[in-house]
Amino acid sequence: MVDSDDRLRALEREVESLRVELARERALRVQTEDASEIFRVMFEHASDALFLFDDSGIIDCNSQALTMMRAADKQDFLKRHPAEFSPERQPDGRESMEKSREMDGTARARGYHSFEWMHRRLDGEHFPVQVSLTPVELARGPAMLVVWHELSAFKARERRLAAQLEMIGVQQAEIQRLAMPVIPVGDGVVMVPVLGNLPEDALEELSATILDAVARAGTKSLILDLTGLARASMRVVSWLGRLIAATGLVGVNTLVAGIRPAIALELVHEGLDLGGATIVASMREALRQSIARG
Repeated sequence: MVDSDDRLRALEREVESLRVELARERALRVQTEDASEIFRVMFEHASDALFLFDDSGIIDCNSQALTMMRAADKQDFLKRHPAEFSPERQPDGRESMEKSREMDGTARARGYHSFEWMHRRLDGEHFPVQVSLTPVELARGPAMLVVWHELSAFKARERRLAAQLEMIGVQQAEIQRLAMPVIPVGDGVVMVPVLGNLPEDALEELSATILDAVARAGTKSLILDLTGLARASMRVVSWLGRLIAATGLVGVNTLVAGIRPAIALELVHEGLDLGGATIVASMREALRQSIARG
């Protein structure tokens, strides 16, 4: 009787152990299935194009990859070799096939690699992509997880911004030109108001404009009004010296008016030689002397 009870209790323990093991395996299977489903949902619904490939070719891809490449269906994408998705050469002139092998090698050596690439859709259109490569290990062997983030919209914004900056530069140059006009103020007398902070690339252009204007008008006297000059930097001082020397060589008398005390100190500090010009306190005095010279 005792032996029978012992055998019964041992059998019950064995059954309970099997029940626990079965429950554990069922929970593990559910977790595995959940993880697989989560991965599949993430893979399929990612906003970027994703695909896996190995030495045999493309293994799988998500729907965004089909949309990005304008593939008719998944089989149309999977039957392709990855080399078909690139033009013969990249923008830097290197062959795509050669450079792609280098990128793959870098990803395998580092465990991850991201870079810009020019791809080609199945209809032949080229488009820029930020490519991310991650080596992975599948049951079938090593593979590469590829993420494509298309840069077409970003590059278009870059081009628009560059065009806007170029337009702003042109507009600023025109504003600067209009802000420093050559103004006829009397018979044979012209005046140039030197305003604001003169950009370096505008100085030589302004010199050419002034010399051209005084030559065409038969100018005898040029008045440089420095009242609006914000700062007499070294480059401005150097420019003034060259302009005064150049106008003297073409027979034009230069008068400099409106030098404020702060600007006078900067001119002296930078060593400006105004020996070729007549210095006057105001525009009124400059005009009076110019007219008196006839």
